[in-house]
Order: sequence, then structure tokens, then C-alpha cells
Amino acid sequence: MKKDEKGEEERVKVKLLYLAKDTQSFVDRNYSYLEQELANHCKLIIWRRPAHITSVLRKMDKEPSMIFIVNDIGSRMEPMVKGLANINIPVAMVVNDVHRFSKLRKRYIEKNKIRHLFSVVRDQFSEIYPEYASNMWWFPHHVETSVFQEEPLEKTIDFLMMGAVNDYYPLRRKILKTFAADQRFVYHPHPGYRSFNKNDQERFFIGRKYVQEINRAKIFFTSPSILRYPVKKYFEVLACKTLLLAPTFPELEDLGFIPGVHFIAVNEDNFKEQAEYYLKNEEERRQISEQGYNFVRKHHSTAIRAKQLFGYLQTIFEKK
Repeated sequence: MKKDEKGEEERVKVKLLYLAKDTQSFVDRNYSYLEQELANHCKLIIWRRPAHITSVLRKMDKEPSMIFIVNDIGSRMEPMVKGLANINIPVAMVVNDVHRFSKLRKRYIEKNKIRHLFSVVRDQFSEIYPEYASNMWWFPHHVETSVFQEEPLEKTIDFLMMGAVNDYYPLRRKILKTFAADQRFVYHPHPGYRSFNKNDQERFFIGRKYVQEINRAKIFFTSPSILRYPVKKYFEVLACKTLLLAPTFPELEDLGFIPGVHFIAVNEDNFKEQAEYYLKNEEERRQISEQGYNFVRKHHSTAIRAKQLFGYLQTIFEKK
């Protein structure tokens, strides 16, 4: 059997029922990209609406190998598919934002007897759901490298920061205050997590416009919030070959991010000094940007994460 024929046979062999809303028009489109990549590894059946699982299964010609749920993207938990405790099919669920919907999520997990939880963050998951620590699979953020990539744009912005600035992000607040009157500094607030139409995409820094703005920056600031977990910007900025200045912490380094190699670690005391240094030293800035770019594409692309996820799901299915 040829290699591609064997791969197709394996893909058809595993039938995955994927319960998730459509996020193609969201600011966070990672799960839309993930769907596309997963379809390369298995027969993917997508369901978008709330329902009882028995009615969903009746519409399928063959029972799925597994069920995978992504229902905490956006302003509410959806789709809510019920009755999962009454079927003999392995069920796994993503915990994308561990702090939102915590009580509702726990009730849903208990009522539907969900045994496998794929959490984007590791340490905070264990703190909030210690009773589920043994059920957790670490499923970190990833970046779609056909979207987040280096573009042939002149780097006209010296210092750039984008995203929320509030009590959860004290470092971002200090950076904004420090550089507020500095003409070399550009700040764009977060547009909000919702669905955006085509007109919105012209007005806000989302989609391609967001990627291009990162590409125009020589140096980009971000921070992990007081909760100390890797936000997507750690991945996105590196994928655009822009130098990232941001704090380091154990969970980030356990993902392979090395300070001084892939990005520059900063804190409240040294971010300005480091920014000024790397603005002046172009060769060092370019070298670290290049290393970060290669690293994130090799280890944290959506294609890589989808392949890892499929391997995890196969392990669960084989042990059921």
C-alpha cells in the first residue's frame, strides 16, 4: 500500500464528531483553522447547534469514533449538546479560557460525565479544577502560519502594543503610561471578542490588518496578565518575525520559549531600557526575531497542534 493511500485509510478510519460554533468571522479564528487541519487527519463531522446527542447521532450514517467539544468561544457557552453521559462514545472537551464559565462548565462536565479535558493553559487549570487534574491534556495555543507570517512591509513602527489594558495587565498599563507621549510608540486597544463583518474588518485591527500591523513593528510589547499564562500574542508576534518584549515564566519556557533566543524577557523595571537597546541594535534584533520565527513555525503551528491533538484522541479512542 502506498503511503498516501495508507494515510487516507487512517483518516477515514477515525470519525470525529466536532461540536463547535463557526468562528470564521471572530477575532480569535484559531478553532476555525484547527477544524481545517483536523480534517486532514480524520473524517470530521461538524455540528453547530444545541441539541440532544441522540438526535445528532440519528442524523449520522455511522457512529463516530469520538466526540470533541469546543463550546467556550465567544460571549456564552455554545453549542450545548446534552445527553453525553448516556452514550458509549469517548467525549473530550476544550477549556479555552479557564476563568470564564467555570461554574457552568463544571456542571456541564459533571452532568455529561466528560472524562477528557483539553486545556489551553496548564498551571491555572490545576488551580481552578484540581479535581480534574488527572483528566487534563495540555493543549496550548497555536498559530496559523499561512496567516501569521512575515510580509514584505517596511518596519515603520518602532514600538507597538496591541490589546487590552486593565487591572489584569499592570505591565501593559505601565508601558502605555511610560510611552504615552513618545511618538515612536503606537497603541491599539482590543476590538472585543465578537463576530465581525467586512466593514468592521476595515475599521479594526483584526484579520489581515492585524497581521500587517505586527509586521510593521520593529518591537512589540505584550504581557501574560497577573495570571501568568501564555497569551496568543507570544505565538503571533514571533510568527510575523517581529521582536517580542514580554515577561517570561515557567509555563512559557516549558513550551520551549527561550528568553534571549526567541524573544526578550522584560519586567516593570527594565522594559524601557531593553526596548531602547534593541531599537538601536538592529543586527541583534533581527537575529532574535529570525530565531523566534523559525521556532514558532516548527513547534507551534496549527498544523503541528492538529497532528498532536489527533494523536491524543487516537490514544483515548484506543483505550476506551
